[in-house]
Amino acid sequence: MVTQKEIAEKLGISRTTVARAINGSPSIKKETKDKIMELVEKYNYEKNYIGSTLALKTRKVIYALVVKSKNEFYTKGIYDGICEAEKEFRPYNMSIKIIQTDINDEELQLRKLKEILLEDDIGGLIITPLAKEKIYKILKPYLENLKVISLGMRLHKDILHVGPDYKKMGRIAGEIMCNILRDKEKILIIDNGDDKVSSKAYLDGFVSKIKGSDLDIIGPIKGNSVESTIEIVQKYCEEDNIKGIYINRYAQDSLNKIPKKLLIGKKIVTNGMDDLIKKLIKNKVVTATVKEQVFLEGYTAGKKIFDQVIRNYEIVNKWEVLKPRIIFLENLADE
Repeated sequence: MVTQKEIAEKLGISRTTVARAINGSPSIKKETKDKIMELVEKYNYEKNYIGSTLALKTRKVIYALVVKSKNEFYTKGIYDGICEAEKEFRPYNMSIKIIQTDINDEELQLRKLKEILLEDDIGGLIITPLAKEKIYKILKPYLENLKVISLGMRLHKDILHVGPDYKKMGRIAGEIMCNILRDKEKILIIDNGDDKVSSKAYLDGFVSKIKGSDLDIIGPIKGNSVESTIEIVQKYCEEDNIKGIYINRYAQDSLNKIPKKLLIGKKIVTNGMDDLIKKLIKNKVVTATVKEQVFLEGYTAGKKIFDQVIRNYEIVNKWEVLKPRIIFLENLADE
């Protein structure tokens, strides 16, 4: 019977790549996966979990303490990515228990964290940290023996982190806006505050890029809700010759409720993604969005904790920065 190593040698790739393809990893290119699976079928390869050098006698349980956001696209993407990693690495006797708490409930997350740390079977921790200083203080006595990865929101410079550079994503959105507007055209920027994950960094990045342009900038104007955002957009679109709009938070909910006639001819760039943003791009209200790859975030966090807990890898780079995607109408179908 053919082995993973023999398949790898035939294709000139690593055995790890073969193993991931066989276990259904989404991180393997389709072309490579197809070649691997062709040989798997040809030589009647069968998984041999018991013989795996990585399989452990006792199961390692990883706890994933992540947040449930208002943005269902984010919440589901993170959840599905972690589940995919759990499925892939389950044969190596590692499981991941996902615990979701509301993004606005810091105290509940702290209580859940303390409960997790009392578990006898904890092998590692993935966490989207809300009250960062408090969480780091709680975790510090455990860090010598416990592998921890922060997800989405960076916990501490000494702890491995998986997630995008939200400020850079804001700058990319600003770069797009600079390229689709002409010099001296007016752009309205609305600041709807901090969602504790990304919106503040989005705005900081966007503004830092726009300030270096020749655009006529109005704002950032403070808003605090969908209703106030709608009022601000209507006011400035009716009174000024606004050509561009950027809103760091509640953009999709606000734009969906504004009469489309007010938005005709406006260039609107956003950050993030959900079904409503897809609809707005399809209806040519939103020109483009710069989005994080949330499924890949969850999956990569699961892979990194596997590398540390099961493979005993020492991770040198403390921030796995995942590249964002730019979505226009032309490539919307890929989502």
